[in-house]
Amino acid sequence: MPELPEVETIKRGLQRVVVGKKIEKFENKDSKVVQFDPKEIEGLHVVEIERRAKILVFKLSKEKGPFDSAQGFDGTKVFLCHLKMTGQLIWEECMGETEFCLKKKRGAKVAGGHPSPDWVAKLPNAYTRAIFHFDDRSVLFFNDLRRFGYMKLYDLDAVNPAKAGIYSLDPRVKPEDDRLREIKELKNLGPEPFSKDFTIEYMANRAKRIPTRKIKQFITDQEIISGVGNIYVDEALFYSKIMPTRAVKDLSPSEWGSIRDNIRKALDLGIKYGGSSEDTYVDAFGNQGTMGEHAKVYRRTGKPCANNCGGTVGRIALGGRGTHFCPICQQ
Repeated sequence: MPELPEVETIKRGLQRVVVGKKIEKFENKDSKVVQFDPKEIEGLHVVEIERRAKILVFKLSKEKGPFDSAQGFDGTKVFLCHLKMTGQLIWEECMGETEFCLKKKRGAKVAGGHPSPDWVAKLPNAYTRAIFHFDDRSVLFFNDLRRFGYMKLYDLDAVNPAKAGIYSLDPRVKPEDDRLREIKELKNLGPEPFSKDFTIEYMANRAKRIPTRKIKQFITDQEIISGVGNIYVDEALFYSKIMPTRAVKDLSPSEWGSIRDNIRKALDLGIKYGGSSEDTYVDAFGNQGTMGEHAKVYRRTGKPCANNCGGTVGRIALGGRGTHFCPICQQ
């Protein structure tokens, strides 16, 4: 499953080629995966794309924009897209008239997610669950081989606004953000790792509620911290010299500070290198991410520690996930 850097990379790519366009036609080819009627979004513009944890949030409006950031976007409908294990978003322009035509042999193609084995086959294919047709004749395909992903539509006018204003510490937050937080898929997410809410005190206080929880399982709990998964927690804990199996009750304030800083460091590197293509993930332009080439412990089992401590990278299963660490550097 793509983590914060992979989804952020996809978001940034799609922002370049989708934002500002009008959805002239929408094809729902699988109502299990795509859970709304085409007529509900046809005629609307994609005015913004955000990321919440591992979920993409597309904001829609009758108007093209741009809108005053202090007032929020002039629309109410948003749809959520979660790629899960095998989802992909592939944008294709008509006639190969832009720079993207050089990225793929079969014409202009922008992609994000997990390409299926027939990546170079004609789209749509058997795994295409939805197709967006935009007013410039470009299209966006949502494919999902295993059908674990989803697209869901919400009208913010119907979302409970009663708690508006209590979430955000940043006064620059857009007005619609509080309503977004009332959507069930977003409601219980922990703070974003780069947000002001992600503090040492926050983590220590959450740890008091579950003192025996292992630190890796603590970090990968999306209700505690948004977007961090298997790859980047292994790297962050290696940078912090902390074993993934440590109980959170045993961590000192300085160790919490190191964990916070190194989560951000690992995620920053992931974004810088376009994510980690450990299987078939590609970025928004069809290129593989190269974070794996810069990993210190993840998928380096049996190799010498990058710190030259004399240790060898080990691997255990923790909470059903492969977990990588140096038994000498990490305590």
